[in-house]
Amino acid sequence: MKKTDRYDTSGLIEIQFEPGSRGIVLKNKLEIKRKREMDEAESVALAIATDKLLRMYDADRRFTAEDIKMMHKIWLGEIYD
Repeated sequence: MKKTDRYDTSGLIEIQFEPGSRGIVLKNKLEIKRKREMDEAESVALAIATDKLLRMYDADRRFTAEDIKMMHKIWLGEIYD
């Protein structure tokens, strides 16, 4: 068995590209195909999530597992105001 045959990841969503993106932009819910547009969308989403999280927690917060789960949901855009 060749080393490259050991793990077949071809079916994983994490390595699928958006049709029409020439293999540059990963498959996404917004169906964005252009890298520049994806970079902009990610920057805006990160700024929104960061602002929301900074308003939710203060400097003395001891984070829990639930806090981390909430952060992931905010970063993934699953929670809106």
